[in-house]
Amino acid sequence: MRGVILLNIGTPAKCSKNAVEIFIGDMLSDPLVLDRYHLVSKFLARQVIAPLSASKSLGKYSLVWRKKEPAISPILYYMQEMGSKLEKQKNVPVEVAMRYGSPSIEQAFNALYERHPQLTEVVVFPLYPHYAQSSTQTSVEEVARVYNNNSYPFKLKIIGSFYNHPAFIEALTTHVKKYSTTDFDRLIFSYHSLPVHQVKKAWRKGKEFDYVYQLKETNQLLVKALEISPNKTTLFYSSQRGNNWLKPFLNTNIADLPKLGWKNIAIITPGFTVDNLETLYDVDIEARNLFMKAGGETFTFIPSLNAEDYWIDGIWKIISNS
Repeated sequence: MRGVILLNIGTPAKCSKNAVEIFIGDMLSDPLVLDRYHLVSKFLARQVIAPLSASKSLGKYSLVWRKKEPAISPILYYMQEMGSKLEKQKNVPVEVAMRYGSPSIEQAFNALYERHPQLTEVVVFPLYPHYAQSSTQTSVEEVARVYNNNSYPFKLKIIGSFYNHPAFIEALTTHVKKYSTTDFDRLIFSYHSLPVHQVKKAWRKGKEFDYVYQLKETNQLLVKALEISPNKTTLFYSSQRGNNWLKPFLNTNIADLPKLGWKNIAIITPGFTVDNLETLYDVDIEARNLFMKAGGETFTFIPSLNAEDYWIDGIWKIISNS
């Protein structure tokens, strides 16, 4: 019998300063996130950077946190909805897990095993279409650590990057058509920025680890499926934590678009399959405000795939074909 764990990067447990501080500290103290391996860096992440960042981040979380019941973060809400739909529609036991925060990877493994002791295989599906050490690598390594430190009787399978998988591209195509027509001046692709040195280190290993190659491949396949000209698209990077990160930055360049005559845009974030702070605040609030104040007229935000039925089908196809 097979079980599935849907895995994502994480979320604060609550919309409170303490919870946000803990989450930021956990994430930034991971050596794979910012390439800082010594104990001093971990101390700085938890005791200096996290406390200083918590108040500003809390203000952002407050704007996107769910007000309705369940009053949880958007990413956890959509993850739970995805898990519930996948379980019901495909008749397979599913748990959700976060690399940082709760439910943890170990909690997900244990929950699956307690529900179904007869499991013979657990498939872990990291919901990151494109490889990055700060998301894919750290998540896979943590999955392996938890699995190897426990005496689970089932086999383990981890799904790799799916940036060019037909089921992913098909779901994205259906999704974009649902939210937008070709009546826009530009289709904006926005991806999470990464430190340039991490990107260079990864691409030397080949296409399997090349973040920029993979996201551009996604863009090309999607543009082809949508039958629009590549010249009608623009690529930006968002959520950077420093200047030496992948550019051009969304929050410093999107205000230039109206000056070029591109006043009606649609924007999509294919690197995020689940909406979170980076999509709902950095893109739909901050970038929208910058664009409109600069003379923009229409800003169409295309949400992440979240728990759309066609994405649930896509997830299952990717799992079944792997």
